[in-house]
Amino acid sequence: MCKLVVGLTTMKTEKHLFSTNAVLGRLLRQRAVERLFSGESREAGVALAEAVEKDHPEADGMLLRLLRLRHDREPVMHTAVWNYWKSRRFGALLKRSGNEVSVQSELLHALEAMPQDDWGNGVLFALWRQLDRDDIAALIESQHRHAPALEMDALFGLVLGKPERYLDLEDPGYSIFEQAWLAASGTQRQRISRTVLTTGQTRLVAAYDNAVREEHDPQLVIEALKLCGDHDALFDRLQGLSFNGALEVIAFWEEGGGRPETSVKAGIVEQAVVLYRELADLLPASRMAAPPGTKAICSFWMERYQADESIRLELSHPDPFRRAGALYCGVQRGVVPRELVQEASRNGTWPEKLALNYLFNAPGAAARHEHVAWLRPQDSVVAGILSIRLPGTLEESNRLADRLHAEAGVGNGLYQHKLLQMLTLLQGYFLRGLITVDSSDDATESNAVETEDLTDVEW
Repeated sequence: MCKLVVGLTTMKTEKHLFSTNAVLGRLLRQRAVERLFSGESREAGVALAEAVEKDHPEADGMLLRLLRLRHDREPVMHTAVWNYWKSRRFGALLKRSGNEVSVQSELLHALEAMPQDDWGNGVLFALWRQLDRDDIAALIESQHRHAPALEMDALFGLVLGKPERYLDLEDPGYSIFEQAWLAASGTQRQRISRTVLTTGQTRLVAAYDNAVREEHDPQLVIEALKLCGDHDALFDRLQGLSFNGALEVIAFWEEGGGRPETSVKAGIVEQAVVLYRELADLLPASRMAAPPGTKAICSFWMERYQADESIRLELSHPDPFRRAGALYCGVQRGVVPRELVQEASRNGTWPEKLALNYLFNAPGAAARHEHVAWLRPQDSVVAGILSIRLPGTLEESNRLADRLHAEAGVGNGLYQHKLLQMLTLLQGYFLRGLITVDSSDDATESNAVETEDLTDVEW
């Protein structure tokens, strides 16, 4: 009965909230606001929050008063107001707060006083995710708060470059990481990628690679695995890369000397490195004139990146072409650190190396050993080998081998043969678990092959 009376009183008071009476309108509205605040009920709190959302004439003042509610003094109304804002994705609150210093200050005070329980922390983390503001993040950290949902806590740590919030959790199937990734905005995903790259934690790289394989930048995973020195995982990650990308990893093993711990993988890497060294002296000569279209790309980059801030942001973007554009423009504007330029020239993706090559057009002493080169368009066999996505199929390799035999004596046949030999070496590992041959003369499996016909592959 008491609740019914409160509800009826609130409904009656709400009628006067937007009174348009020419003489008494303002007075009626003010009385209605005061009665609702003094009621301290759930219904009154929701009515006031709705009035702010509907642009009540006194909305700014009402918002400040709502932000000054405290859970220890007015728990019912406080809970109702923040639950309402949260259900509306804080739309009215964000619209009204804007750049008003007084409202911003009251908002931070209100968040600071939020109860440190699952409900209060849930509201605080939900608002941080919506705004991604440094001051709210700093408040969360200073009060040692944790989100009630594990994926939200993980998201917070990954975005802020504090991966221990995720690494301290048990996540054998990487489902927590995946949910954190799905909850992240586009900007937050870029920051997660940067955390993965710079942290160098094997488990974090594995979670990133497995949970978001379809959406992330494969090159980022490669670079992260290089940094953390997980050569076995790096070897496994060759599967799915283009052969040209695999050459970058083999070049890394050749230069650094690291090897997988698994003996079979280590043996294959050693053979691949030997072949790579033989290839170094057979690489096609780079030509100093850039291919057609390069100038147009650079002009587009110069048009796109005209602000220093956008350049700095794009230098860590997952898309290698956007990084290349930012690098190209940033070097000319003097906003790219020299160490970053040196790192890109040594270990960058080919678009980044293209940008630097076009800028400086002066190969260093190590150019002879660089696998990234201006390929001759007519060398279609080499292009075919480099474009195969590992492991590819044995039919593709055999077709390329047949073309090599048919074109014997044309171009750099030895170079092409070494490339194909390296490709089939890797195929021999990645396909061996997929290819079966029946013990009888006639194999029934659809993927069975006659091994005696595959002279270039070691089993």
